[in-house]
Amino acid sequence: MNKTTQISESNHKTWTDTHYALTPDDWLFSAKATCEDGQEGIALNCPGYSRDGYGFVINFKVEHLDVLQSLVADLKALKAQNNL
Repeated sequence: MNKTTQISESNHKTWTDTHYALTPDDWLFSAKATCEDGQEGIALNCPGYSRDGYGFVINFKVEHLDVLQSLVADLKALKAQNNL
């Protein structure tokens, strides 16, 4: 399920934070993509038709590699900790 919060209703720039809690049944796939700025990247896709219309796409670029490697390392550590 997603949760969206609108920070402000003023004429100034606002942003929206969306939280998705993925389940083991969610369908995820990655694909090479061209980002909005024209640079190439990799898109992580979670189609909406498998999540009652709450799908999403996140485009990653090579500049995100360090944080993604850290994410994977943290997940592997959690898995190892839970397998003890």
